[in-house]
Amino acid sequence: MNRFCRLLMLVLLILIISACKSKKDNTALRIGIIKPSINHLPLSLALQKNYLHPDKYKLITFTSGWEVQEAISAGRIDLAIMPFTYAWTAVAKGRKIKIISCLERETDGIVTKTDFNDISDLQNRKIGLLRASTLEILMQDIAERNDIVYLPVYFRTPTEMIAALQTNDVDAIVSYVPLIQKMSSDYHVLHWFSETYPNHPCCDLVATEYVTSARESDLNLILSALVHAAADIANPSEEIYALLSSLYGLDKQQAIEALQHTKFDVSLKESDIVFEQEMMNAFVNNSYISKLPPLQDVYYKQDN
Repeated sequence: MNRFCRLLMLVLLILIISACKSKKDNTALRIGIIKPSINHLPLSLALQKNYLHPDKYKLITFTSGWEVQEAISAGRIDLAIMPFTYAWTAVAKGRKIKIISCLERETDGIVTKTDFNDISDLQNRKIGLLRASTLEILMQDIAERNDIVYLPVYFRTPTEMIAALQTNDVDAIVSYVPLIQKMSSDYHVLHWFSETYPNHPCCDLVATEYVTSARESDLNLILSALVHAAADIANPSEEIYALLSSLYGLDKQQAIEALQHTKFDVSLKESDIVFEQEMMNAFVNNSYISKLPPLQDVYYKQDN
């Protein structure tokens, strides 16, 4: 093969690689959301109001945080809105993902029948939890603060956990908005964790290395859109109540109550990182992970 042919083949190869890369960079980003959770409300609103062009994003729904963790770890999705515990766990296992920003805050509470009146009523009771979730470590923390000994009962999905409470297989569950609003008047929130930790993060925006390295402009656009949507939600309109109804089946009063116990803040403050890191110490104590990964492996910073 002469020199000209080799050069021609090299040029063609470069063009093919460039075309493939360009095509990949223009593909719709796959975003994982947990369907029962209110955590993706700003994203859904941003798409509805065209802060983000709907054709450029594909929402993929899951029923629990561990499912999202598996999907983003395997590269089946590009971004996710997910509990920070699952993001930390994935990083601790060597997955190349990073927390971009906090998003959903203050949605979790301990739900019991209405004849439970105080945290002390949980002494020696069976409490339904989602293993390795923010719900579990928040329950552990509040129990330690109040010298409560309880029996944890683990479930795979929130639906299974709620069913167990309704059939008296557990005495309490740790759940979140808007599932709490959909429960009957036989149940109430015994304790909101926001009473102990105001504005605490629950679910964060998480991205793969592909997004942070090759789609940074798209990532910035998503963050900007979420900021605008969060501001809209802070002053809810009839449009937002209608969206809550279509997404979660809430009537207007339930929607109002759900937003009263939810904050959306698209930021990543030092206090957020400290809170998440301290809560993740429980994962080491529970032997869910052997040690905490370095912060630079967990959180994304554009000046890195």
